[in-house]
Parts: sequence; C-alpha cells; structure tokens
Amino acid sequence: MKRIYTFLTMFMLALMPAMMTSCDTDDDYWYDDYYGEWYDEYDWYNDPFDHGNNQLVSMARTLNGTWTGDAKSDFKEDGQWYTAYFDVEFTFTQYTSMSCNGTGYETDYADNGETNVSRFKWYIDPRTGNINIEYIPSGSRYLLDANGNSDKSGFFLGWDSKEKQDLFNGVMEGINVDEYITFDCERVTSRGTRALGSDFVQTTSQGKSYGKGFTLKRVENNVPKTLRRR
Repeated sequence: MKRIYTFLTMFMLALMPAMMTSCDTDDDYWYDDYYGEWYDEYDWYNDPFDHGNNQLVSMARTLNGTWTGDAKSDFKEDGQWYTAYFDVEFTFTQYTSMSCNGTGYETDYADNGETNVSRFKWYIDPRTGNINIEYIPSGSRYLLDANGNSDKSGFFLGWDSKEKQDLFNGVMEGINVDEYITFDCERVTSRGTRALGSDFVQTTSQGKSYGKGFTLKRVENNVPKTLRRR
C-alpha cells in the first residue's frame, strides 16, 4: 500500500507542470473559441444572454428603466448636415433579470406637441462593454462606445456623486446611417427595477457607473424642439 501511495505521489508531481501548461493553453483556447467561432454568428439582439461577468449584468440592470432629458440629432441628407433638437425619453427593458440585452422604445417630443415613438432592440457587447442599439423596423444601428470620451463618442451611465442621481448621457454613433444622436438624460424609474410577469428584481445600490464619458451637460435645453423622423 505504501508503494502505491509513493507511486501516485510521484505521478502527480510529474504531471503538475503539464497540468499547469494545459490550464494556460485551455484558457487561451477558451477565450479564442468563446469570442471567435460563434461570436459573429450569435443573435445578440434577440437571444437572451448573460455571457461575460457580473459587472456586465450589473450594467444591464443599471441601464434597465426609463430615462428622460434633452437630445439632438446631427444627420446627413443629400450631402448636407442638419441638426434637430428634441426632448427625449428612453425606456430599456431586459429580457430577464440576468440578461445583457433586451428591447425598448424611444419617444421624441417637439414644441408643437408632436411626438414620435421608435422601438428598438439593444445589447451590451461582452467583449467591449459597448451598448448596441438597432431600431425597428428601419434596421438603423447605433453604437455607444464604452471607451469614448469626446463630443462625438462615448457615454456615462450610472450614479453621479455630484448630482446625487443616476445619469445617462453620451453619443449614439450611427453605424449604418449618417447620424450622431447626442443625449443628456436622468433616471425617472427606480434603479434596477424590472417587472415582467412574476419576475421582479430591484437593486437600490448606488455608486456604480459605466463608460468613460463625461457627466457634463451635452445638449442645450433652451432651443426650439423639432422632430427628426426615422
């Protein structure tokens, strides 16, 4: 029996370098495979997912809810750039309490009482933390860059310690359209609250924020408001 234990100990010691090497290799392969073979084929907009980490889920729960504020659209038509200002309300809804994607709608308001409601789908990219939005049925796609911090790119999402409230502001960069939507919003629903049937989750923690954008006012709120039709 002692001889067997000795043999097993020596065998395990001999395997340790190989096991450690194999572990490193598996990690690299898992990463390449995780974001390589199936990433481009996955239906990020429509298939509920929680790929990534707890911070991504926390970010999705922070985004979940209704935001209202000011917005402007810089868009190109017939080779010319135009600007339209409007009041805006965004509502984001997760597919499930753990999903990093979902549906939503945007309501634009003009001074003359006109409104325009646009439905969309959204997801948080598990590789980058970017927020991707696709409007229905136009198929217009926009990107909110988690690493952008200029007037033409980036966003801030979450708790602002100076304003003592949740803010969501930034720039939606058109992917397949010539448009930049700049917005400056504050939360009008409880943080992390979602209700879909019997599924109800509420998180009241404060202090977390996402994105590298600035929390400064991005949009003038004392200009005439008109609608930009999609």
